[in-house]
Amino acid sequence: MELNRPKRVFYSKVRTGCLTCKIRKVKCDEAKPRCHRCVSTGRDCDGYRPPGTHARQSSATPSTLASHSGLFASAAERRSFYYFQAHACKPLAGYFNTSFWGLEIMLAAVHYEPIRHLVIALGAAYESFEDSPPETASPRELGLPHREKAANDSEHGMQFALQQCNQSIKQLASLSSQVPSRYKSAEATCCVLTASVLFIYLASVRGHMAEAIQHIQSAVKVLRSFEQSQVADRNRLTPSKSPIFPVPVSQLRTALTSMYGQLRVMKNDVFLQEFQSGAEDILVSEVKPATVFLSVPEAHIYVERLFHNTHAFLQQTELNPPGGTDTEALGAVVARHKELCRALDSSWNALDMLSSSLNSSLGATDRERQTDSDGLVVLRLYHLLLAVRLRIDVFRPDKRESAFDELEAHLKEMLECCEILVENQTRQKETRSQQPSCSSGLGYVMPLHMIAARCRNPQLRRRALRLLLDGSRREGIWDSRLAGRIASQTLAIEEEAKDTVPEADRRVREVKVQLQGERKARLRFVTVADWKQGHPGAEKVIDW
Repeated sequence: MELNRPKRVFYSKVRTGCLTCKIRKVKCDEAKPRCHRCVSTGRDCDGYRPPGTHARQSSATPSTLASHSGLFASAAERRSFYYFQAHACKPLAGYFNTSFWGLEIMLAAVHYEPIRHLVIALGAAYESFEDSPPETASPRELGLPHREKAANDSEHGMQFALQQCNQSIKQLASLSSQVPSRYKSAEATCCVLTASVLFIYLASVRGHMAEAIQHIQSAVKVLRSFEQSQVADRNRLTPSKSPIFPVPVSQLRTALTSMYGQLRVMKNDVFLQEFQSGAEDILVSEVKPATVFLSVPEAHIYVERLFHNTHAFLQQTELNPPGGTDTEALGAVVARHKELCRALDSSWNALDMLSSSLNSSLGATDRERQTDSDGLVVLRLYHLLLAVRLRIDVFRPDKRESAFDELEAHLKEMLECCEILVENQTRQKETRSQQPSCSSGLGYVMPLHMIAARCRNPQLRRRALRLLLDGSRREGIWDSRLAGRIASQTLAIEEEAKDTVPEADRRVREVKVQLQGERKARLRFVTVADWKQGHPGAEKVIDW
């Protein structure tokens, strides 16, 4: 397909600038011994290459800058930094080969000390996480909710990671006083948002999901405030420049929206609180039909945005069920539902075309093919999930759980996609069986939980439950062991009441989750009968 793209104007590349300006891709004034552009913005200028080296190496990378600069105060800092770069970047990127973790975050770490300390902390924590012993589920866990407390993650390196966090926090606290101007404050805000993303995943790697949720909510407030200030500047026709920061604001927004979307799926009460406060829902955006996907990461961005919009729409209709005589409100609900369905259909077609083009492409390495293949499986998994959610009648909330009875074929296909992903993950040479992993972006833990909690076929439910309990995977704040515990409790509650409560009424309609400290959660299981009678549901406390 021929695309109408604007032609780019090419300029001759200057190869004599300082290393800092080259990595930031800005024009250097080439002042000696330190360029004025770096000094005036408060950066450390990394100097210039020796004469005669430009032909051999024309650009600097995070690794070359790190190895030739005094970035580390100790060998331990250097080691954890390189562990993050060599071992943590790829799994954190998840199933989609984006440059966020491997390039933009590394560039920010090289030039901004608070980010560097957090990258070092995350490297140390990730190494301890990967070295922790794998856990497996006992057979009785598949039918009974109770289990003994799992062993804690390995503590090796965690104290060092916390020390690095404390250094970063101190530097972030003084950042605002060091950059008073509006232009520099935008750069400082990007630094704070980048640090927030790292804090979230650091808490996730350590298994502190309640702490991760606090970071998500704080970061979303900062993002909203920043975007509101940007809009106010445009309304006042105030000239504004893009902040000079290695991580674009759009990527930071995507990363934070992804984490916030996970939080909204896990905790419906978050939406209720924000709706009452009048805050703008960052999950809601216009969803135009897809035409063509040029890459798997591009398809991922579209499908994840469609997923967030669909979930926000369903939460909105759950809070304010459409009905009555307000024909305008009813029409808006119907129109939005049609818009989401059209977007899903177009995404299916675009994904099929992308899959065909990738199958016929030449020159890709085996690892690239495997990454794209797994990414396509994840995207098909979420297409199926969206099809299930959009098939449920929003005008009949009382029939929501029984609607899953007619969608068993979709749930079975979703489970098969999850089994492919788990099998591929285990088969990779660099991954031992059941090795702990933590990643970002769309994954299979949340869909597996939906199958284990909603499917009416007991064999399919237990297959999904086994994958959750036998795994040790964290996708943002979705922990496979925690999801398995919740689904196991759901199954036990429904089976315990089978002799006293009608089948349709004993189904668990909603689980209210309140994470408490490390590896502990207070859950409230609301059955269909509880929902009809206005009861709060049964409360359970679990650990994992």
